[in-house]
Amino acid sequence: MKTFAKLGLAVAFCAAFFGPAAAQETASKPNVFIDYFWRPSDLNSNIAEQVRNNVIEAINATNRVELIDVDSRSALAIEKDRRDSGQLAADDDMSRISVMKEEGANALIQGRITSLVIKKNTSKDGSIYYTATINYTLKAINPNDGKLIASKTIKVGDEILNLKTYQTADEAAMGVAKDAKRGVASFIEEAFPVTGIILEAGEVKKDEIKTAYVSVGNTAGVKKGNKFNICVERQIAGRTSHSVIGEAEIETVEGDDISLVKIKKGGKELKAAMDAGQTIVLKSVPKKERAGFSI
Repeated sequence: MKTFAKLGLAVAFCAAFFGPAAAQETASKPNVFIDYFWRPSDLNSNIAEQVRNNVIEAINATNRVELIDVDSRSALAIEKDRRDSGQLAADDDMSRISVMKEEGANALIQGRITSLVIKKNTSKDGSIYYTATINYTLKAINPNDGKLIASKTIKVGDEILNLKTYQTADEAAMGVAKDAKRGVASFIEEAFPVTGIILEAGEVKKDEIKTAYVSVGNTAGVKKGNKFNICVERQIAGRTSHSVIGEAEIETVEGDDISLVKIKKGGKELKAAMDAGQTIVLKSVPKKERAGFSI
């Protein structure tokens, strides 16, 4: 016998920005603006632009958000040198965030490159080679109130198992800039998690659910292998509480708002909660990282 849960769906950023009333029956991707990146005055602007371009590429590869470059909106175009040199005051920044809100932004991503270190090395045979490391920070901002949604500091170039060497300092700088996309995917998944609900149990063995259909799919940007926590939602003294009872993993994406998941943990607890008519919510879990890579 198939067991049904109460139908309802929301993308987590909607709930965070606008409250439960913003929940939609079909998850959609948030409109996210990416601003120019701040850089130290002694850092070549071409390197900074290379970092930003690779971050944009990595964000688009997640398929989690609708990314909009501020360069594409005339109301947000500013002189890059003015921003890079730190001449923008705090009220200028808040004014830009306000304009982004008016332009339809659900969130803003800001980048700040803090350092680029190029090291000259000598090998045992006397030959010269160069290595480089770069540090930068990504922030996701809520344009409604200017508050921080998520922040991540990323360091690239010091991986022991994937150390790259170059023949010139310029090659080292451009090379490490190209690798700056590492860690971006986990930042996006943390900043813009997807939530949904169990639509219907799939395979059930005795008192345990093995697979289930969930209300997230192509429209929310999920794909095979994405992991979710299974949570029971409760209202306690006017507050919403989520208690994790299991884990699920996307097996196949079957439509814009439907996917099949494997229940990795908590199959018995899930069936008991569904039989009891409890509200069950899925919350996406960011990928773990290892040695500078998202896995």
